[in-house]
Amino acid sequence: MLHDLLDRRFVLVTGKGGVGKSTVTALLARIAAAQGHRTLVCELNTHERIPELFGHAAVGGTVTQITEHPSGGSVWSVNIQPAMAMEEYALMKLRFKTLYRIVFDNPLVQSAIGLLPGVNHLTMMGKAFNHEREIKNNQPAWDRIIVDAPATGHGLTFFQLPKIIRDAVPAGNLHQEADDMWSLLTDPKRTAVHLVCLPEELPVQETLEFHAKLAKLGLPLGALFVNMVPPPLLTDAQKADFAQMQIAPTDPDMARLWHTARVRLSREAMAMRQLERLVDLDLTQVRLPTIYTDTFDEAAIAALAQATCEQLGCR
Repeated sequence: MLHDLLDRRFVLVTGKGGVGKSTVTALLARIAAAQGHRTLVCELNTHERIPELFGHAAVGGTVTQITEHPSGGSVWSVNIQPAMAMEEYALMKLRFKTLYRIVFDNPLVQSAIGLLPGVNHLTMMGKAFNHEREIKNNQPAWDRIIVDAPATGHGLTFFQLPKIIRDAVPAGNLHQEADDMWSLLTDPKRTAVHLVCLPEELPVQETLEFHAKLAKLGLPLGALFVNMVPPPLLTDAQKADFAQMQIAPTDPDMARLWHTARVRLSREAMAMRQLERLVDLDLTQVRLPTIYTDTFDEAAIAALAQATCEQLGCR
């Protein structure tokens, strides 16, 4: 059930680019806040969507509260950027800003870092990881941390990098940090990785392939959110009656409605065929309906959160 998935403190949302990862991240944050949780959403060096979806201005690299729920829960947001994450991590280890500048402001060091494959992903994940272990008043600073992870094109590198670093570096701080990150990522009691797709051929195929790769890595997979599922246009009986209307009506207005209905029903049928391809995945499936609106904003996120709760139940 949904509440089981949301009991994980560290949640990552991934999927093919353009399928609605940020939408799912936002609705999960809203549900968590409604349950009274202090929730942090981490975007990774991207054009910020989360603050906008909650009617808030961009927040940049500063952790900022973007909404509060009557339950006492809240949503905070941060856009993690590699340079800032690297500086924060280095200062944790070097302790002094002057020493950091001596080392990392060196052009040769900057060039060397830029040549290291995956260093940006590692530093951004490290920043999100630090938020997970952040303590305030002897308690975890965040009840829930939700990461809008990279799209599937870069997602596999992002997820497996801590394991690669851990295995490649035999000892020292870097080995320990990577090992701690990998332990978090693979802990089903603390972490869930949610997948997002559209009910279309290419996103579904990429989801099936990515699911297999993540499962092979041993990551704790959570739910599959299928975004923009067309709502049923007609009942089964109405569809049977409509199927008998092979020729468009002669009345122009009725003809337009007839053509529109044919298009909608065709899209609905294609979506159902793609959904059938996802049935065998060992994931809880959440179908998010298409919302027809001029502005996709906090009200739309609230509607999708409600639809999610109606399907799976929220405490």
